Amino acid sequence: MITYNNTLIEYFKANDTEFKKLLNKEYEKSNISSFIQYMDAYFAKLGIISTNIIPIEGAKWNTQYTLGIDNLFSKEPDTIVVTNIPVSRKEAEGILATKVIALLSTIDMNEIIKLKYKTTA
Repeated sequence: MITYNNTLIEYFKANDTEFKKLLNKEYEKSNISSFIQYMDAYFAKLGIISTNIIPIEGAKWNTQYTLGIDNLFSKEPDTIVVTNIPVSRKEAEGILATKVIALLSTIDMNEIIKLKYKTTA
């Protein structure tokens, strides 16, 4: 998922919010060499269990993400289909990245801080 990963990398490179700064700082302290691998694990802690693009027909794709039971987004656990119609793979990845970024922008930093201290304690 090259477009998806690159979009999220660029989003976090901005380092312009407390959430982005925290994630980048935690990544630097980790022993994980891949930012994407770290980001996926971090998203799982937040409750984004999976992000997927799914082949539908020919060169067309749909996208979805799944929120777990204990997600920090104040949403019911569910698999959310992001695209209404099949699109190209690159477009599907871009749409998925945009939806995940929008979801991340709703997160309460107080919940992130609680999570950080819960996982380090």
